[in-house]
Amino acid sequence: MMPAVSVIVPCHKAHGTIADTIESVLAQTFTDWECILVSDDGTSPLDHLKALGISDPRLIEQPERSVASGTVAPRNRGLSIARGGLIADLDADDIWLPGRLQKLVPLAHEHGVAQDVLECFSGDRILGYSGGRDGAVAFLRSADVVAFDFPFHLVVRRELMGDEWFWHDSFVQDAYRAAWLAATSPVAWLREPLMRYRAATGSASQGLAGSRRIEVSYDRVLDSLRSGEGAVFSSDDRTRVIAGFERKKALNQRHIHAVENEGAAPAFIEWILRERISGEPAG
Repeated sequence: MMPAVSVIVPCHKAHGTIADTIESVLAQTFTDWECILVSDDGTSPLDHLKALGISDPRLIEQPERSVASGTVAPRNRGLSIARGGLIADLDADDIWLPGRLQKLVPLAHEHGVAQDVLECFSGDRILGYSGGRDGAVAFLRSADVVAFDFPFHLVVRRELMGDEWFWHDSFVQDAYRAAWLAATSPVAWLREPLMRYRAATGSASQGLAGSRRIEVSYDRVLDSLRSGEGAVFSSDDRTRVIAGFERKKALNQRHIHAVENEGAAPAFIEWILRERISGEPAG
C-alpha cells in the first residue's frame, strides 16, 4: 500500500542531530508516511539510528551515489523513489511538532502546497518565529514568497513537483521552488509554529561560509530568471520575483558585511531576527 506522504531527509554528517529529527517524525499523530533517509557522507543513518534503539519499517535508506553532493542531489535522489501522493522535506537537524503532518496534509491536498510557521532555535534558546501565531491560513503568491527571509519546508502534492527537486545545486533552492510553485498553486500558509528550525552557525547555510556560497546561488538564479528560464512565471511575476531575489541578495551581502565587521559569525536567521530585518510575507 502506498503511503500518503513521503518525507525526504538528506543526511550529511548528521549523527549529532538525526535521532531527534527522526524521533519527531515517529511522533507524528498522522502516521501514514514513509521517511526516506538519503546519506551522502558514506555512512548509514539507519545503522546509526538502530544503534540508538530507533527502528521503524517506515524508515527507508537510499544512499546518494556521490559523497558531499550538496543540498539538492540527495533530495532529487529521494524524490526518485518516493511513493507518496504528498512530498515533505525535512533537514536532518530540524524537528517537527507532533501535529505538523496532521494539520498540513489536508491543506496540501486541498490547495496543492502548504507551509507552517517556524520556531527558530539555537541550543536551548528560542530566537523567534517566522510569522504570526494566530492559527489563521493565508495564501502566498510568488511575490509574497520572495519577500520572506526564512526557509520554506513545504508539503506538496506529488504531481506539482515535476521530475526533480531543483535544476542545479543551490543554497536558495527552497525559496525559488516555493516561488515557482506559488505561481500556479498559492502556498497555504498556516500561521502556527509546527516546526523547530535549528539556526546553527555551523550549518551549511547559516554561517559566514554559507552566506558566501549563497551569494553564488543568488547570482545563478537571477541569471536564469533574467534570461527567461522558468516559463511558469508571468511577466509581472517574473519582475517581482527578480526584485525579490535582488533584495534577498542585498540582505545576504549585509549579513556578510556584519559578520566580517563584528569578527563573529552569528547564524543568518539569528541575525535577521535580532536586527528585526525581516517580517512576515505580504500574504
